[in-house]
Amino acid sequence: MIEQLKEQIKVVAEARQKATELKGQRDTLLVEWNKANQELFDALTQAGAGVAVEEAKLRELTLEVYNLTGNKKPAEGVGIREVTKLEYDTKEAYNWAIEHTIAIKLDVQAFEKVAKVSPPEFVKITTEPQATIATQL
Repeated sequence: MIEQLKEQIKVVAEARQKATELKGQRDTLLVEWNKANQELFDALTQAGAGVAVEEAKLRELTLEVYNLTGNKKPAEGVGIREVTKLEYDTKEAYNWAIEHTIAIKLDVQAFEKVAKVSPPEFVKITTEPQATIATQL
């Protein structure tokens, strides 16, 4: 039985050694692949940054046209979505929640749901236009 145990220890040691060697080969190949494709990675990074800049300009222009015309679909592929924003003091909201037995801790989601329908005095509700861009232009 001891001999079987010693033999199995050798088998496991060899298997681990083989796995370590293969991982080393993989890591070497990955480093080489990354170096060989660095130009592509750089181009992808720059392209992504360029898209972000151009999309920001498009959103800005869409908002400008909306502000001039009030048209929520000023051109094909862009539009305006109005997002409701609540501004309030969290301490006052917490006190209100305690008073209305909503929770011991302010449940922001529940509070805002109620506040949109029946806003307490300290809540200021605004509508903010938000430009959208279609995924297929």
